Amino acid sequence: MARLKVFIHSHRWLSLLIGCLILLTVTLIACRLFSGMAAEKVFPDLAQPEETEAPSTFTTYRASLATEAIMGGQGTGLNCSIPKLMEKIAFRPAEDGSAISLRFRQACVMHDLCYRHGYATYGYTQADCDSQLQQSAYRLCRQINRQGNSQDPLSAYAACEHEAKEVLLGVTLGGAGSFHSRRSSTWFEYDPQPARADNYTVGRAVPQGTLSDPGQDFGVRTFYFRRNTVKMRVLATQPESNKVRALPFPDRLVATPPILTDNFSGKSGALPPLVSLARNSYSDTSVHLIPFAIVHQQTPEKASYLLSFPECAQDTCSLDADASVNKFAVIDNQPVLVSLTHRGVLSSHKTTVKIEQNAFTSGEGKQPMTDYALNGPSTSVHNQYRFLSHDMVFERDGEGHITHALAFARGVGVSADGKQFIRDDSGKNYATRVAVARQRLGNNHTGDLQRFFLNAAETDEPLSPVRLGRTQGTALLALAWSAADLRRVENGEPATHPPLVKLWRLPPDGATPDPVPQTLSVPVPVPNGYISLPPIIARLTTQDAPLMILTRVAPDRWQSQNTQPTTVITDTLAIDFIITSLITAADGKSHFAHSYQLRCEIGLDKQLQSPEASSLRQRAYRIRYGRYNPTLEAQNPAWQFNVVKSELASRWRMSQPIVSERQLDSGPVMALTMVFNGFPAMSFQALLNTENGQLRYFPADTLPRFVNGCSLKALSPENGQ
Repeated sequence: MARLKVFIHSHRWLSLLIGCLILLTVTLIACRLFSGMAAEKVFPDLAQPEETEAPSTFTTYRASLATEAIMGGQGTGLNCSIPKLMEKIAFRPAEDGSAISLRFRQACVMHDLCYRHGYATYGYTQADCDSQLQQSAYRLCRQINRQGNSQDPLSAYAACEHEAKEVLLGVTLGGAGSFHSRRSSTWFEYDPQPARADNYTVGRAVPQGTLSDPGQDFGVRTFYFRRNTVKMRVLATQPESNKVRALPFPDRLVATPPILTDNFSGKSGALPPLVSLARNSYSDTSVHLIPFAIVHQQTPEKASYLLSFPECAQDTCSLDADASVNKFAVIDNQPVLVSLTHRGVLSSHKTTVKIEQNAFTSGEGKQPMTDYALNGPSTSVHNQYRFLSHDMVFERDGEGHITHALAFARGVGVSADGKQFIRDDSGKNYATRVAVARQRLGNNHTGDLQRFFLNAAETDEPLSPVRLGRTQGTALLALAWSAADLRRVENGEPATHPPLVKLWRLPPDGATPDPVPQTLSVPVPVPNGYISLPPIIARLTTQDAPLMILTRVAPDRWQSQNTQPTTVITDTLAIDFIITSLITAADGKSHFAHSYQLRCEIGLDKQLQSPEASSLRQRAYRIRYGRYNPTLEAQNPAWQFNVVKSELASRWRMSQPIVSERQLDSGPVMALTMVFNGFPAMSFQALLNTENGQLRYFPADTLPRFVNGCSLKALSPENGQ
């Protein structure tokens, strides 16, 4: 005993170390208990139906046939924002060693997009985003764990409900203050089933052949969704009247924005240029094809267009794919629903992940299409849920026809020979690399499947496929900041350099891509503001190289606080478009060239005085005085109020840019449309044409009176590289 006392006395550092370990252990236990108790107290019960489907995976919508991709992410990527220290303290380690940020990544990705774009696109509030995260984490937990008494499957749900609340608490604390509201939210469609959205508008550019007056018609249709009804507006030089009948969305399905059908016309008949893939709910994974029929009607007064939802045969317009990752495609000249297995795999003990193809055709000649298991017909895929946090994307050939589907997964290993996805329970490299399955679509291509990985970080996501040229193949593009600028942007500080584009080329001959990307600097004259609104990659018939179009609304100086009602403020708002070509040389290296800046100036005073702004003016009076009447407006002109100009500026920042191509009598031109948020009658479109290989601004009678004018200038090589 005496020797022990002497030993302890002579090794006081050991006593101190043991004491610190005990204190740390107690602290960790206390923190874990506190976080669990806090999550239970702060967040409500889920009270979810016992459905077996996993949560939604984000998707993207092409707004025109000229759109190759829309690059979201804002250079900061998509991930769970739970602080590393909190992740270790608050969450129990998983049996497989995987991080909570990997297990719940699917829910976190949707939450990131909701925080950045949900307000501008769908009118989602922060509470909407947080509620969706909690429900998604709950569904995902049940898919991953599948635990509990087999006689009482509900026994596993209580633990998942608690873990979902903890995930929401962790993301809320880690991302505190990061919700983008009116002043900073930007447009980006990502929700494949916007059931919570009750009042929003989307725009689509329809094919040129559907226009009766190409000289006046912008070729853009907007669709106003409210309370499961749809109202269409035609954007034209003379805006169409807003007194259009709202149609109920068919069969009480969740009203879903339309997608483009690539001018399909096959053996089973022609489809309208726009259709929706709509569903009933999460409990029913059957997918319904809803045609958006737009009929031209000529009256003595004026030409008009009417929207209708024609009925079609049940076996033609309805498929039960038992999957939530669904995409419409035209394959072998027939309309096809391409799905990544979702509920059907995860709700059972199967270990297969498949790309399924189901044709929207009818009749006796209807033949089943081939399904493609990502690991072959007999090899399991472990941790199947990791394939569900990414949008499944399509690769196109030089003519624009869909040829391949690409599915992505983080935390999944790939064998050295590329013949299978191997088990990697911990997924330790998930934050810096992504596994890819590249499958040729159509029938009888079972052996034509590539498996490889790319050095693509979470901060590079999402990845977008882009055709580099008719003979150059396809590349996956990502938008990112440098490591130093990423830290500045995340801390709310300005970046010092332009953002970066990372490019992974997919060899046309099927060879394995280089996992290391080529990195290009985005050619913008000012590094900040141009990627808050996701850049668009477009392809025109007049040139082989794809174009990247970046949009910025400036300046950001409209405030509604401390403004005297009698103060008259006259100012303009500038909308800048950067247009640059992505050139790929014979050696496969790419670079940006031929960069231009188009600036269109908005006269906010003029916009407030336009007839289409009456609803906004009335809204301003209700905000300030609690009521509106014409006498009050006559005494106090609404355009003097800075609060109304602030509303206009905010809506321009939340507007939807569309890049399309119009065919005029003089030839094809590039059209840049800004669909004004919430009030599409105040949208505008600017036209550009190509002369001797150079872009030129095409003056046309398409600008409303409140647009002071547009001007185009070529950027110098210093600004363009």
